[in-house]
Amino acid sequence: MMIEAVIWDYDGTLVDTRQKNLNVTRKIIWEVLKKDYDEFPVLLNLENYEKAHTRCVNWRDLYADEFQMDEVQTDYAGSLWTKYQLLNTSRVKFYNGLPEIIAGLGNRFRQGIVSLNSLAIISNTLTQIGVHNYFSAIVGYEEVDFSKQKPDADGLLKCLSHLDLVDKKCGIVYIGDHETDAHCVFNANKILGEKKIISIAALYEKDCNTENWRHPPDFTAFNVTDIPEIIGAIN
Repeated sequence: MMIEAVIWDYDGTLVDTRQKNLNVTRKIIWEVLKKDYDEFPVLLNLENYEKAHTRCVNWRDLYADEFQMDEVQTDYAGSLWTKYQLLNTSRVKFYNGLPEIIAGLGNRFRQGIVSLNSLAIISNTLTQIGVHNYFSAIVGYEEVDFSKQKPDADGLLKCLSHLDLVDKKCGIVYIGDHETDAHCVFNANKILGEKKIISIAALYEKDCNTENWRHPPDFTAFNVTDIPEIIGAIN
């Protein structure tokens, strides 16, 4: 099947949000637990925070494993994410070359985003960079039940529905930087009953390999320029 759409993860795939997300998480931990961030090794520096994110399946696992939050506390922490992201004025940046790649792909493919971040945050960033018009669908965490976040397939399937591609005979690429993203593609294809979605691991600027991933990606992009080349090769 020919590729007709390219869907992206947001954090760590399109945009380097590591420092901002660390700062926001520190604020959330204080509001929920009333504890200073330096009580938690994972929040002491960016290196620790990034390693923890790599270990955990998603943000809910991170909050449960690293901060010992129960379900109620985790739900409350999730509800604070957009508030503190908007209050934090530090700018984030797209990985070098990606705005141009998005524009180039936009001439040939429909594009979407499926992320565990907030729709408002994603839309604001896309507008600031000047690429919002290239995306036909954006699914943030608010559109997916807290219990059905990635690696569950709900968000990805919602994006396909928004793009009117669920029942269409075509291929879709999903690009993400975490094992959870490849696992999400596996789960979506299982529900669809066919190998409709192809996964690309975005490992640029990351010291990571996919050999131990439970569901390895179909392709790996070690540089942003690999992405259009992989998509072109598939087609």
